Amino acid sequence: MTRILKPVPGKAVEYLSQICAQYFREVRGYRIDEHNLGNNFTGRIDLLATDDSRIHLITIGTSDFPHVLFRSLMGYRWFNENREFLRRMYSPEDIDFTKPVSLIILSQDFPSGSCDMCEQACAVPVSLYRYRLFGSGEDPDISIENLSDPGEEPARAEEDFALLRRSLGIE
Repeated sequence: MTRILKPVPGKAVEYLSQICAQYFREVRGYRIDEHNLGNNFTGRIDLLATDDSRIHLITIGTSDFPHVLFRSLMGYRWFNENREFLRRMYSPEDIDFTKPVSLIILSQDFPSGSCDMCEQACAVPVSLYRYRLFGSGEDPDISIENLSDPGEEPARAEEDFALLRRSLGIE
């Protein structure tokens, strides 16, 4: 029997934040330091992640791109306004607030030219990721594609394919 995967709307999955956090931990090697910082009125960051070189403010969109972009920019503003407070809340070993900041926006759809527009208009680096949810609301599968660096993902797919061939014993 063939399983047909139909796209699942992002609003139907309540734990979208957790599965995106898992992607950034396992695939990108980021450390997820905090979930849902701020609030919807002054700015919210869905995931605050760090790696060796940056602090990443991740916005996960379940609506249209203009709304997600605005939420991301509001989250960035909130972060800048509250950086000193956050510095007092976290030890320097946990989060080094002197590192540069980048924005990561996940959305199901992007208008053409979004990467160029963000690069030209924003003072900080912005990475765009398209996600697709498949399966069912109770058992979703996710696919995430980095639109800002499209050459990066296919190499990972080739590694996964080679690993699968080795595990199955196929030469």
